[in-house]
Amino acid sequence: MVPRSAHPPLQERDEGVSVLVDAARAATPDAGGRIFVVEGPPGIGKTRLLTEVRERLRHGGHSVARALGSPLEREFAYGVTRQLFEPMLTAAAEFGRGPLFAGAAAQAASVFTVEAIRPVGDLAVLHGLYWLVVNACTAEPLTLVVDDVQYADPPSLRLLAYLLPRLDGLPLTMMLAMTSGAPVPDLLTEILRTPSTEFVRLRPLGLPGTAAVLATMFGTRPDDAFVAACHDSSGGNPLLLTELARGCVEQGITPTTGNTARLATVLLPSRVRPHLGSLPQDAVDVAHAVALLGNEADLPAISAVSGLGVEATAAAVDRLIRSHVLVRAPAGRFGYPHQLLQRSAYEHLDTTRRLRGHRAAALHLAATGAEPERIAAHILQVPPGVVPDAAGYLRRAAETALFRGSPDSAYTYLRRALPDVTGDRDRQVLVDQLADVALHSDVEAAARYGEQALAAAVEPAARAAAGLRLGEALLFGGDTEAAVRAWRDARQALDRTSDTGLRRHLDAYLVNVTVLEPGRLHLLDEVGQAAGDDEPPSAGGRALDCVLALRAAFEARPQAAQAARRGLSDGLLVRHGTGDSPLVCGWLALLAAEDDLAGPSIDHARREAYRRGSVRAHGPAHALAALHELWRGNLAEAEREARTAVEAVERSGVRLGRPFVAPFLADILAERGDLAGARSALAWAGLPEEPPPAGPMYFYADTRARLLRRTVGGERAVAAALDAGRLFARFGGDNPAFVPWRTEAARTLHRMGHGDQAAELALAEVALARRWGAPRPLGRALRVAGVVLGAQDGFPLLAEAVDVLAGSLARLEYAKALVDLAAAADRRGRRGWARELLDDAAELAAQCDCPPLRERVDAMSGAAGSRTAPAGPGTTALTSTERRVAELAATGLSNREIAETLFVTPKTVELHLTNTYRKLHIGGRVELVHALDRVTAGAARPPRTRG
Repeated sequence: MVPRSAHPPLQERDEGVSVLVDAARAATPDAGGRIFVVEGPPGIGKTRLLTEVRERLRHGGHSVARALGSPLEREFAYGVTRQLFEPMLTAAAEFGRGPLFAGAAAQAASVFTVEAIRPVGDLAVLHGLYWLVVNACTAEPLTLVVDDVQYADPPSLRLLAYLLPRLDGLPLTMMLAMTSGAPVPDLLTEILRTPSTEFVRLRPLGLPGTAAVLATMFGTRPDDAFVAACHDSSGGNPLLLTELARGCVEQGITPTTGNTARLATVLLPSRVRPHLGSLPQDAVDVAHAVALLGNEADLPAISAVSGLGVEATAAAVDRLIRSHVLVRAPAGRFGYPHQLLQRSAYEHLDTTRRLRGHRAAALHLAATGAEPERIAAHILQVPPGVVPDAAGYLRRAAETALFRGSPDSAYTYLRRALPDVTGDRDRQVLVDQLADVALHSDVEAAARYGEQALAAAVEPAARAAAGLRLGEALLFGGDTEAAVRAWRDARQALDRTSDTGLRRHLDAYLVNVTVLEPGRLHLLDEVGQAAGDDEPPSAGGRALDCVLALRAAFEARPQAAQAARRGLSDGLLVRHGTGDSPLVCGWLALLAAEDDLAGPSIDHARREAYRRGSVRAHGPAHALAALHELWRGNLAEAEREARTAVEAVERSGVRLGRPFVAPFLADILAERGDLAGARSALAWAGLPEEPPPAGPMYFYADTRARLLRRTVGGERAVAAALDAGRLFARFGGDNPAFVPWRTEAARTLHRMGHGDQAAELALAEVALARRWGAPRPLGRALRVAGVVLGAQDGFPLLAEAVDVLAGSLARLEYAKALVDLAAAADRRGRRGWARELLDDAAELAAQCDCPPLRERVDAMSGAAGSRTAPAGPGTTALTSTERRVAELAATGLSNREIAETLFVTPKTVELHLTNTYRKLHIGGRVELVHALDRVTAGAARPPRTRG
C-alpha cells in the first residue's frame, strides 16, 4: 500500500488561520502593527498552519518573509533576521544600498554584507534594522513569520523585542511559532509577557478532524472504532497521527474495526529510529548527516559528512525521500519534514559519530568558503582539540559577529576558542579580547577575564589600562570595593612620566565612587581635586573634569558649571565613547546649574549611541534627557525618554542604572497625576522599602519622600524627607537642586501644623539655593517658604519666586509659583490679578501636560466664579515636543526625516503634527511656516508678575 497523501490538508485550524490572515490583511499605518504567538506541543501543526497563512497572503499579493529558528545556529548573529530579509534584498539587488537601506537603515548594512569599516554597536544595528523594517513596510504591509522562535539567535530576538514598542504606525504583522514546554530564552519571555502579544494556541484534533486525516491518507473512509483508536494512540496530534497512518499503510493495515489492535505495532516519530535501522547503511549515514547539518544539507555537504561519494549520496537521498524520511528544501537542499523527526534522527547518533560528523561539517564548510559563523556553529558542538585551527575559525566568527553588532555572539565564540589557543602570547591577546567584549554581554565574565588580562600584563601602561577596564566591570557588577582596589593598583602601576590621560581616567573613576557610594570622601584626598585640563586634551582629562564638576555641584560650589563645561564642551568625551559615569556626572552638574550646554551634550551622546553605540551606552543619555525634560516641565517628553531609559537598562542588565532611572520616571508620573504608576516605577528599582545604606540612593530616597508626601503624609513622609537629607549628606551633598529635602519636610510639617519648624527648614533651603543660584531650586524654595509663611509674610517670597522663574526654562515650577501667588493674591483681595496669574498658569499647565496642576487651576477659578482663558492659537499652546516637531517640519523635513532626527517613530511625528495643526487652527504643512511666524511674537509676551 502507498499513502494517498504525504501531507493531508489542515483540519480544525480554520479559526487560527482566519485570525492571522485577517490581521495581516488589516495591517495599515493607521491601525499599527500586531504580534501573534502560535503555540502548541511538537507536531500539533504550527508550521503547517503558518504555511497555510503564508500561501493565502501571498495569493492575495501580500508581502511575507519567513525564517526558521535552529538549535545549531542559535549563536549565528542575526541568523533569523538574515533569513527574513535576504530574499527581499536579493530580489531588490541592494545589499547595503537602495531604498531599503535609506536613511538610518544604512547602519544595518553590516548585518548582511559585513562591509563596515569597524565593529558596529549593538544599538546602532538595532536602530538601523528598525528603519529597515520601516522601509520594507513603506510600499505595502509586511508580515514576518518566524517558526521555532525558541531556537532563534539572541540578536534576532532582541530585534523582535525592540520592534514591539514601536509597532504603532507600522503596517507590520509578526507571527512567531513556539513549542510549548521547550526552554524559553529570557528575550523571548519578555516578548511573551508584553501585553500587546496575542496568542493562537493550537489544540489536538477532535474525532472529526482525525477521521478526515485518516480518510485522506488511506483513500477511504475509516471505521469509527479505528478513528477512535488512532485518536487515542496519537492524542489528536496531527504529526503523530499522520505518521501512524503512514506506518499502517506501510504495514498493510487497513482502517477497519478489526485492525484496531494492530495499531500497537506501529511506532510513531520515534519510528524514525527503528525505520532507519531497517534501511541500508548508506541511507542511514545520509539521514544522520542531514540531521547533523541542519540548514546546510546540500549534496556536497551531505557527501562530506556521510563519507559517501556524491552519486551514492544522491541515491540514498532519493530513497529517503521516497520513504518520507526526508523532503526537498529550497536552493537544492534537503531536510526533515519536521524538527521533531530531525531531532529523533540526531539523537540516534552516538557521541563518536556526532563528533566526527560535526568535525567533517566544519572542515567542509571551511574548504568551500562558508561564512565563519556557519563553521563556528559546528565547532561549538564538539570539545576542544577536535577541529584543526578551531581557534582561528572561532576568532573570525567573533570578528564577524562584532561587525554585525552582536557582542553576545562574539563572546560565545571567543570563550569557546580559548581552550584551543596555543602559545602564551595568543592566549593573552584572546583573554584581552574576551575582557573587552564581555563588558557588553556579561559583566561578571568581564571581571573574570579582566583579572586574567591584568595578571598577564607586564608594561606599566598595559597594567594600568587593564586595571581601568577591570574596575569598570567590577563597578557594573556591583562590587565597588573591588573596583576601587583595581583602580588604585592601576594608578600605582603608572609612574609620573606615564600616559597623563590614562592617569586622569583612573582619577576620574576613583572620584566618581564618591558620588556612587556613601562614606567614600577620603578618595578625594588620594586623588586631589586638580582639574583635568591636559594638553593636548584627553578623554581622561575630560572625564576628571566631569566628576569633579559633580562633586562641586553636590557641595553647591559655583565652579561646578565651569568644570562641567570644560569636560563636555568639545564633545571629546562623548565621541570617545568611554565612561558612562563621568558623562552622567557632567550632565548632572550642568542640569543642576541650568546651563545651556546640558541639552546639546545629551543630544550629541544620544546621536552617537544610535549611530554607532551600544545598548548600554544609550541608557544614561535617555535617563538624563528625561531628567532634563522633567526639570524643564516637558512631562510627556520626559516620560517618553524615561521609558526608553527603562528599556535600555533592562536590555543591558546594568543594575546601576535603576536607582537613577526609577525615581526619574516615578517623579514624572507623579507630576502627571499617575501615583499608582509612580509607585510601580519606584518598585522597578528592585530596592527595599527603606533605601539601603549602600549605592547612589539619594535620588531614590528623595523621590520616595515626595511620593510619601503625596500619598501618605504625616510623620512617615517627614521621616522619609529627613532620611533623604541624611543620606545625601553622607555623599558630602547639600544642594537643593538635587535633593530638596528641607522643603519636602517643610511642606508636610506645615500641613501637620508645625509652622515654625516648617518655616525654619524652608528658609534654610532658600539660603542654600541662593548660594547655588540656579532659578529652579531657588524658585521652588521661595515658593514653598512663601506658602509655609502664609499669605501675609510669605507674599514677597512668592512674588520673588515668580520673578526668579519667569525667565527660566523651569516652566512647571514657574506654573506652580503662579498658582501659589494667585492663591495668596486672592486672599489679599487682589482677585483680578489672581485671575490673570491663573490664566498664565493654565496655559503653562497645558504646555507641560500636567493634569493635576490644570485641575487645581480650574478649581481655583471656579471657586472665584470665573473660568481660565483657553490657550490661544500660538506656539505657547504647544508642548515642547510639538513645537520641536513643528519647527523641523517647517524647515521642509519629511515625517520620516523628523523621526530619524528625534529618534522616535514616524507615527509619533504624525500624531504631534496632527495636534499642532489643531492647536494652531491650520490645515497642514503649507500653512505651518506662516502660522509659526505669526504667533512667535505673541508667545513671547512678558509674564504678569505684578498686579
